[in-house]
Amino acid sequence: MTAAQNCGNCGATPSEEATFCKSCGATVRSVDDMRCPTCGNDNLDDAEVCGGCGASLSAPPDTGPTPQEMDAAGQEGVRPVAIPEDAIVVRQSNWAYMLHTIPWLILFGVSLSVDFFTFGIIPAVFATWAIGSRYLSFRKTAYILTDQHIIIQRGLMMGQDSTDLPFDDLDDVSVRPGRLGVFLGYTRVELQLKDGQTAWLHYVPLASPLLEYPPLVAARKRVQ
Repeated sequence: MTAAQNCGNCGATPSEEATFCKSCGATVRSVDDMRCPTCGNDNLDDAEVCGGCGASLSAPPDTGPTPQEMDAAGQEGVRPVAIPEDAIVVRQSNWAYMLHTIPWLILFGVSLSVDFFTFGIIPAVFATWAIGSRYLSFRKTAYILTDQHIIIQRGLMMGQDSTDLPFDDLDDVSVRPGRLGVFLGYTRVELQLKDGQTAWLHYVPLASPLLEYPPLVAARKRVQ
């Protein structure tokens, strides 16, 4: 705090925090005194340096970036693409998790036929974990089509990973169903980017609008 000054009207000594004299009501310091944002000390309104800590009063202190600014910096200036309401959301085929449950169900069935209490409990625990985690991943995975991007959301055990690919970055699109995929009605789509990287879309239903989406069809025709 600045040192208290005697009241120029009556000579009384006010407290350091007082703005007006308690004896006569006269102003003892300017109501516009500048408070230091660093230490909270009150300074005269024309002071350029705080009398309490020496900090500059000509500019507010640098408090660092806000959480939003830090997030943006962490992404190297790239902001997530906003998903419009009219975007097309393509889900994986149910075979994305069903194919992985079959081996576990077979193992569990064999353990039941032998001795459940001896051999069945451990396989049951592992089967529940494997099937449950695969199902959660399946439920969180989606391929979202907008006017300018395809957003790949991959389900994880503890969350979701999202990748935004502009259609302008696509160099080639390949559809690879395989024999089993043709029989069960799903395919794998390979997205080849202009920078040489590759992104895969797994278990895409053959009847989904993704395979006929104009920007993806155009990328396929460019290399034919």
